[in-house]
Amino acid sequence: MNKIIAVLVLITSLMGCAAALDSQSGGVEMRPGEATFEHLFNQGIGEPWIGGNPPGFQGEDIGISTGTSGDIFSKYSDFFSMSKGNSHRTHIEAPTKYDINRFPTTVYFSYQMQAVPYSQYQTYPSYAGGNSLWIQGSTSWSQYATIPQGAGLSLLAITSAGGSGYLYEITPDGQLTKNYYNFYPGSNQMNFYADTVGQHILLFAIGNQVSSSVVINVAGNQPPIYYQSQPNQPPGSY
Repeated sequence: MNKIIAVLVLITSLMGCAAALDSQSGGVEMRPGEATFEHLFNQGIGEPWIGGNPPGFQGEDIGISTGTSGDIFSKYSDFFSMSKGNSHRTHIEAPTKYDINRFPTTVYFSYQMQAVPYSQYQTYPSYAGGNSLWIQGSTSWSQYATIPQGAGLSLLAITSAGGSGYLYEITPDGQLTKNYYNFYPGSNQMNFYADTVGQHILLFAIGNQVSSSVVINVAGNQPPIYYQSQPNQPPGSY
């Protein structure tokens, strides 16, 4: 518990410094939360910034306020689904125990969707032990996805030890939110609902072990889109 409090205090204190960096970025225009995220990384929390302008986006708002083509969404269709109902959805649901029956063939890093075979990823030092967070698809996992507002996806939190910890989110307006959860040893599944347009950055921490991060870009101004998963065609093959 003391380690969790220490991580929380560190992140909270860094957020105060990073908020100033967001507004005083030395003349370099940064997206909400970008300086915050980079400052946290410089202090050993999370991973390097993997946002930016994904390929295919146009306009200063990454296509979010001006609309995004269905082709961009189709690239990530393996990772999200659209609900046909209008019922209220929880933005992020608490972790549930999840047994991985089938591992992905490919994992994707950064907004450039750099494809790495899962067998190769298993040789990485980050694979053994520690905590990792992924966007879960039917045949692949990713650190990045662009999805329509109103879509849902599954987050996969992997932790060797489990325990109580915080899920952190840097919201599109640059604010840091946190939720206190119990994570099961092994794999945990959390449902994410895209209720707010913009860039969402998520990571979790258990004790002094901080996970890798994921970036979810939520784009609005689109008619309802209902994609079916294409299990034999991962996003990187488009």
